[in-house]
Amino acid sequence: MKKLLLSLTLLVSLFGTAQVLTEDFQGTTWPPTGWDATTLVPTRPWGFTTTIFNASGQATFNITGGKSACIAWIAQDNDAALTSPSFSLAGYSDASWNFNIKIGYEYQVDPFPNGDLLARVSIDGGTTWTVLWAEEDYGVYTDYETLAISLDLTPYVGNSNVKIQFDYVGNDADSLSVDDVVVSGNLGVNEVLSSSFTTFPNPVNNVLNIKNGNTTAINSVSIVDINGRTIKTVAANGTEDIAVNTSDLQAGVYMVNIETEAGKAVKKFIKN
Repeated sequence: MKKLLLSLTLLVSLFGTAQVLTEDFQGTTWPPTGWDATTLVPTRPWGFTTTIFNASGQATFNITGGKSACIAWIAQDNDAALTSPSFSLAGYSDASWNFNIKIGYEYQVDPFPNGDLLARVSIDGGTTWTVLWAEEDYGVYTDYETLAISLDLTPYVGNSNVKIQFDYVGNDADSLSVDDVVVSGNLGVNEVLSSSFTTFPNPVNNVLNIKNGNTTAINSVSIVDINGRTIKTVAANGTEDIAVNTSDLQAGVYMVNIETEAGKAVKKFIKN
């Protein structure tokens, strides 16, 4: 019984977390869809490690998968930014930004602090930026060691036009790479609101019915799997009840996030 209760507790906790933005730079198009890359020096753009570096550089700067995002050094002023698509942190109680980097210590920090990698955030779609982190903040590290960075985005929850950015600024600094970008957050759940909704049948085969116990308008419904990934989203456009097709889901346990004008409700269901 204790094991069962623990599993249920972990499941509820897990489903409170959702991935808002992910990018592993394994696609074939540069920049990735929705991302933007700019540079002051045309010969030193952001790109894939497989196109920016030779085989030796690829071996040094690749982080995970077959390639990573990177930029090469140059002995002149450069300011180059890699900017994410806009995303929303509305409805979240907290959020974080995680990524991995490889970067030189000698030419970025000590004894030649010739450049910076700035991790920045904007809440107005990129008009203004706030610096959250620079490589000096990490402390001492080894040249081209993979550094796992985690930044708190909780002060920015509630904003619906958020962007993140890697801004490389330097002159005769060092090459670097970034990878495994994940923005995630815990969804703010209204427990009283959740109790007013019923979902049936449960377990479900083909159609999950969501019935509203009051007159709260539903804006959208999303289904999240056990790994916290959003599988599908359905617009409800202010209806009070909705039926969601689940025939394309694999068997397992899911959560349905119900976005309403009064807040977020969450219900668990099982797919046969």
